[in-house]
Amino acid sequence: MKKIWIQFSMVATVIIISFLIFSNLESFFSELLNGLSKKPFAYAAVSFVVLTSDIVLPVPSSIVMYVNGYVLGVIFGSIISLLSLIVSAMIGYYLGKITSSVLKTTTEMNSQKFLNKYGAVAVLLTRGIPILSESVCFVSGYNKLPFKKYVLYNIVGYIPLCILYAYCGSLGYDKNIFLLSFGCSLIIAASFWFLGKSVLKSE
Repeated sequence: MKKIWIQFSMVATVIIISFLIFSNLESFFSELLNGLSKKPFAYAAVSFVVLTSDIVLPVPSSIVMYVNGYVLGVIFGSIISLLSLIVSAMIGYYLGKITSSVLKTTTEMNSQKFLNKYGAVAVLLTRGIPILSESVCFVSGYNKLPFKKYVLYNIVGYIPLCILYAYCGSLGYDKNIFLLSFGCSLIIAASFWFLGKSVLKSE
C-alpha cells in the first residue's frame, strides 16, 4: 500500500510540473480546435492528436470532449473522444511499464496484489479527473496490472463520460451546460466508487 502511494505521488508531482511548464499549451489547443470547428474532418484528426497527448501534456480534455459533441455530434464526437482517450491511456500504461523494466529488478508482489484487487475501482474512479487519471495510468503500467483488464476498465470508465460531454456539447456551446456536464461527470465517478466498494465488500 505504501509503495503504491509513493509511486502515485512521484508520478503526480512530475505531471503537475509538466502542466506548469507547458501551461500555455492549454489555450493553444483550445484556439487551434476552435479555429477548425467548421472543418469537421480536420477537426476530428486534430482532436484525436490533442486528446491522445493528454497523458503527458496539459490538455483541457473535458473541454475538448465537450467541443467534440458541438462540432461532430453525439455519436462521432463520442467515438473520437473514446478512441483518443483509450490510446492515451495505453501510452501511459506502457510508459509506466517501460519505467518499471528500467528501475525494478524484482517483482513488487504487494503492489501488484493491491492493484489486482483495487485496480478496477482506481481506474474507473479517476477517468476524467486531471492528474489523477494520468497518474493511475502510469502506476498501472509500472505494477503490470493485466493489460486486457486495464483497457476494459478504461473503456467502461470513459464511455459514459464521452457520451455525456458529447451530448451536452451537441446542445450548444454554453458555459452553464458545460458546468452541468462536468458536475454530472463527478456524479459518474462517485457512482463507480460506491459500486466498486460494494463489489469489494462482496468478495
